[in-house]
Order: sequence, then C-alpha cells, then structure tokens
Amino acid sequence: MITVHDIYTALDAAAPFASQESYDNSGLLVGNGQEAVTKVLLALDITIPVVREAATLGAQLILSHHPVIWGGLKQISPAHPVWHLIENHITAIASHTCMDIATEGTNKMLGDTLRSVLPLCEAITPLHTLSGDRTLGCCCDLQHPMQTQDFIRALQQALDCEGIRYYHNDDPIKRIAWCGGSGGDLIPDALACGADALITGDLKHSEWCDAVNRGFSVFDCGHFFTEQPVLTQFRNILQKAFPTLEIVDSKVLQSAIYNVE
Repeated sequence: MITVHDIYTALDAAAPFASQESYDNSGLLVGNGQEAVTKVLLALDITIPVVREAATLGAQLILSHHPVIWGGLKQISPAHPVWHLIENHITAIASHTCMDIATEGTNKMLGDTLRSVLPLCEAITPLHTLSGDRTLGCCCDLQHPMQTQDFIRALQQALDCEGIRYYHNDDPIKRIAWCGGSGGDLIPDALACGADALITGDLKHSEWCDAVNRGFSVFDCGHFFTEQPVLTQFRNILQKAFPTLEIVDSKVLQSAIYNVE
C-alpha cells in the first residue's frame, strides 16, 4: 500500500521541503499522511475545478506546485478549495520553492522543454545564487544566433502558448537566461551571465522599464506556461518510486485561466 506519507518522502528526497523560502508553504497541507493512495492528480494550482476533477477521477491526492494555503486561514467556506478538499476526502501536497531551486526541478524542466525546439548548447550555468549552494534559473548559449521573430515562434511551439509579451533590441539572440514563474527581478543576473534575453513570466511594469533602459530583450511567456513543465518532474519522481501508482495530469486549469481550448 502506498500512503500520502510515502509520496511526501519521495518528493522530499528529490527537493527537500526544508529548503523552501521562508514565505512559502510547501508540504502536506490538507489531509492525513497515513491515507492510502492509488491515484494522484498533478496540477500547477489547486482551484475548486481541480478539486472537482480529482473527485470525478477518484484521485485521493492532488500534488501541486503552488500551495493551496498561502497564509493563515481565518475562515474555511465553500469559496475556498480547502473546503472542497476536506468535503471530498482528498489530500493535498505542494512542492513550490523547494522544487524551483532543486537541481532537477522547475528550471531544469523548463530548460528541457525549451531544448525541444531551441538550439541550446549542452553547458548550462546557474542564473542566480541564493544562500549556500542553492541556485535559481539557468543561462545557456544557443548553437547559432536567432532573430527575434524566429525565437518567438520557437517559444510558442515549445511552451504551447500564443500570447507572448516581449521587448527586444533587434540584436540577434546568442545566449539566453530563463526562470520559471516570476523572474523579472533577475534581469541584472541575466545581464551579468552574458545573456541577450530573459525568458520568464509575470513581468512587472518597473521590470519592463528596466529592460528598456538597459536595452535588454525580455520575453514574458506567462507564469503558467513557464512553470507547467515542472509537472513532468513530479511524474518522473512518482513513477520511479511507485511504478504501480496511477498519475494523471489536470486538464482543467489551463482552459479555466487562459481560455485555451
């Protein structure tokens, strides 16, 4: 029998929950660690439609990247996903910033996704160093320069997203940096690593201005599309540890937020 605790332990070995940032809330957030699990639903976020999807599928656990509980809950009502998790006896685990900084985590998977279309060289270096030996984001040369419009088309194909916001300085792109989620504050790090462009999501207005002032190309592909590849790593970890476990990717969130058929 596979339990919620067994799955927690496998995730902890791959990306220790203790390494998460102080503001984060990764870990077992809803449910009992001793519950048996035969089916897991993978999702970037746990919304009410995702909980309903899990209930329809008969999944006992939802494994998400973003925590379903960010701060102290003062009320649990039907307007919050936690109500529906409890009502349907579904447990929830989140692996967020600990997975973002893991060697085989969010940014490794984003890089693998980009490599499926972009001509990335083999050598990849960290973009930003945190305390200790923890790193965030990646930087890598292209095997040959790319013009902006060709680069955008490649990003759309790799990430399966159409709406890319960008600023570019018309120079060919030879070296790129990337950080899944919200990485606009890493523009100075991208410049320091010699990148011509940064791929990320959720750029703030001030970060767009910073890019323009520096003449630095940035490509905002969206938080969802730059972090969705982490679900592949969740699947890899669980399949390796539990070959008999049924693992399903959520189908509802992308269409719910981005109105994509």
